[in-house]
Amino acid sequence: MAADLGAAAAGWSAELAAAGRVVFPPRRRRLLLRLALFALLMLSSLWSNIDHLREDDVSGTLGILRVTALLAFVYGVGLTAWQLVTGRPEVTVDSRGVQLGRSDRGLIPWHQISRINDPTGIPGLRTVQIHASGTRSGAIGIPQDNVENLTELSTWLRDVHADKLTP
Repeated sequence: MAADLGAAAAGWSAELAAAGRVVFPPRRRRLLLRLALFALLMLSSLWSNIDHLREDDVSGTLGILRVTALLAFVYGVGLTAWQLVTGRPEVTVDSRGVQLGRSDRGLIPWHQISRINDPTGIPGLRTVQIHASGTRSGAIGIPQDNVENLTELSTWLRDVHADKLTP
């Protein structure tokens, strides 16, 4: 591996060597902040919908958008709460490859990885895309929900990928 690894990457390399895998569970503090934000937006939207219902002003496009927004916030609260309770989705890096979630559908074996992108997206919602080639085309994205320093992660994954492909 490269000698210029950051502190986090050096720790990941040591864990991979010792345990045979590195698991990146969802970051609880980040999920708690998201849950608080979605809950606040959901309550605000609920209050707005109830207020418009009392005034008999629930028709039209704005009424539909208010209900749709409420449903989106309820979904966000539910999904984030589920992630907090279950600790999913996990990102696992091991001798087989990189896996998002617990299903083999989310696994890209090392020999099928065609490229590992630099982090993309808006700050706070960035991901590292890992692209597969061959019979399993497509990509998986590793979000900041699991790893804070995605730039260091992408560099480390490229190093591990090169090591796994070197005989």
